[in-house]
Amino acid sequence: MKINLVEQSNRHVAEESERKIVYPSSAFGIIREQLVRNIGTQRAKSFLFHFGWEMGVHDGKEAMKGNAPLKELIKSGPLLHIQNGQIRGFRHECQVDFDEQQKVKNVLGKGLWLGSYEGEEHLKRTGISNKPVCHTLIGYASGFMSTVFGQPLLAKELTCIAQGHEQCQWVVKTKEEWAHEMPEELDLYNDMPIVNELKYTYDQLLEQKNFITQLSDFQKNITEEVINGQNLQKIVGMMYETMQIPVIVESADARTVMHPGLSEERYFELKEDMDQYIHQHMAKELLQFRKKLIQTDRQKRLLTPVLVQSEILGWCSLIYEAEDGYRRQETDYLFLDRFANAVSLVLLNEKTKFESFERMKGNFLDEILEGKFTADEILKRGRYAGLNLAQPYYIAVMSYKNRNCSIEKDFLFQEQFYEETFRYFHDKKRTMLAGHRDQKIVCFIPKEAVSPSIEEVMSGYYHFLNKKYPQVDFKIGISNLTENPSNAYKSYEEALVALRLSTKKPIVPFQSLGIIGILINSQNINSIRSVAKQELGALYNIEDPKAVELLKTIYFFLMNGGKLEQTMNALSLSMSGLRHRIEKIEGILDKDLRDPNEAHQLLLLIKSLIVTDELPIT
Repeated sequence: MKINLVEQSNRHVAEESERKIVYPSSAFGIIREQLVRNIGTQRAKSFLFHFGWEMGVHDGKEAMKGNAPLKELIKSGPLLHIQNGQIRGFRHECQVDFDEQQKVKNVLGKGLWLGSYEGEEHLKRTGISNKPVCHTLIGYASGFMSTVFGQPLLAKELTCIAQGHEQCQWVVKTKEEWAHEMPEELDLYNDMPIVNELKYTYDQLLEQKNFITQLSDFQKNITEEVINGQNLQKIVGMMYETMQIPVIVESADARTVMHPGLSEERYFELKEDMDQYIHQHMAKELLQFRKKLIQTDRQKRLLTPVLVQSEILGWCSLIYEAEDGYRRQETDYLFLDRFANAVSLVLLNEKTKFESFERMKGNFLDEILEGKFTADEILKRGRYAGLNLAQPYYIAVMSYKNRNCSIEKDFLFQEQFYEETFRYFHDKKRTMLAGHRDQKIVCFIPKEAVSPSIEEVMSGYYHFLNKKYPQVDFKIGISNLTENPSNAYKSYEEALVALRLSTKKPIVPFQSLGIIGILINSQNINSIRSVAKQELGALYNIEDPKAVELLKTIYFFLMNGGKLEQTMNALSLSMSGLRHRIEKIEGILDKDLRDPNEAHQLLLLIKSLIVTDELPIT
């Protein structure tokens, strides 16, 4: 079978109106799906809205050719929706207010669409949406109503079947009314040619490319400076030159403060304001933020912490003096973040160098105490450490008792305590040696670093520690002033003797011990034990807790001059309990504790046992 068919037609009759193209809703669904996929949801929304707008304008102009009254024109809009196949049914209410000149004052149209083809196609191809999707319908309604009213009217969809609702609800108002209610939506109704859109997109991409290049160059340059060992001042200067806005770098301990772009007066003004803000708003969250944008009546500040080993060592800030600069804070933070990383590396490097040097000095002190060097070698090595060890010196020994602390935490505290020691004296510009020994801190302090007196120097340090670590009990023993550095171990023993007798006072100089300090040394410990065994008899049994308690009672009784009430308070005993103990002790020793000669001899003996670590009384 063979069919040949030739036909030709050419209609030359002029049409009274534009031709209408009929296509199935599924074809529109494909177009819509491809638009979203290729140009994105927001731009597809704008495109579909204007597509619907043009159809609405066209139908509005056609409807107005019959010179029908406004009321009839309003009614015809939803009917045209149905004729065009866009919906299957509707409900429509419209209220129009006119002014005295019969000009439209307010318009409020609302209703619902049944069977929206756009919503159905979205459900079929994409699924449930979290926003209304009938963009061509609201565009059509907006274009039609704006045409018949002769002024901009805009439709907004409130609910949509694509969201899972039963019908699509909408409302129409004047553009002026929407400007107050949804100003962010008005950009949708401002038509932008595709060429302009492409140019805008290109400009944005170019701007982004330039920004990324600038950020990359900044990171490369600042990293090179850090690698080359540049100091913090150089790094901060680079940041200020790049940003051209004031920069502030502050360390947490206030040792380092830099503020290029700000006068000293302006910096302190902002610091006072910032301290007040932190006290009121950020006290609890100070360690929990990565970026903070702070605005007060006196400043606008972009702030980020300087983190080293999960510890905040300081903060970097950008200060905005003008609104334009403040609005670019999102991109500025990328610079600030990289700058803070560079600062953290510099501070970590400085911290490591400082701590390494101080620990080296601590090892040197340990070797001096062990007698590994002659006096000349000590002087020579001291010069390398920046110390003049030819002058007289003191040895101070510090012990601590950390209440309710685990072994692991206690070890970490030892390290922290050690670091705080040499940092404190470094900040006070007192050159000295500090080291660890037998779970104590030992300080070798030249006389030139002591002003006005060694007691006042150590008292200042003691109060600093007490304030920083209120849960820890600190005690300090101080040696006599010594001339020869090779006698350092003897001075160390003097400090230990003073430390062991620091039961009432937290700081005890060796010279305050009087005769007890002179009598006791490492060579006569056995003699002291022999005398103790003879004089104390059955009480000289350190392994027996009851014997130790009785010795402790003797010590505090004699230290308080035989006053019962003060001794009772020191031992937390009742008066009857204390009297009973005194009688028991006098019976065991066959001595009168109120006899001055007996009391003096016993007190001297017990102090000797404390100093030699024979008797654990604290």
